[in-house]
Amino acid sequence: MLRTFAAVTTVLAASLVASNLNARITVAGFMIFIIASIAWMMDGWLETKASLVIQNVFLLVINVIGVWRWFPKAEKEAKS
Repeated sequence: MLRTFAAVTTVLAASLVASNLNARITVAGFMIFIIASIAWMMDGWLETKASLVIQNVFLLVINVIGVWRWFPKAEKEAKS
């Protein structure tokens, strides 16, 4: 169940980021990626797969940076 959730959220997040429709959707995609990374880390922890945990720690950091970079653009769009 957890693995299915992680996979579905990963695909959804990738779709939102790749669509590049606007900054708000991109930020939403990165935020969903954060949820997916946490789910993958939990799955890796439960299945004792250190490589999956380590990979998603790095992806979590990358996605947090994505939110940090895109959020000001999203706020600017919302005010326009």
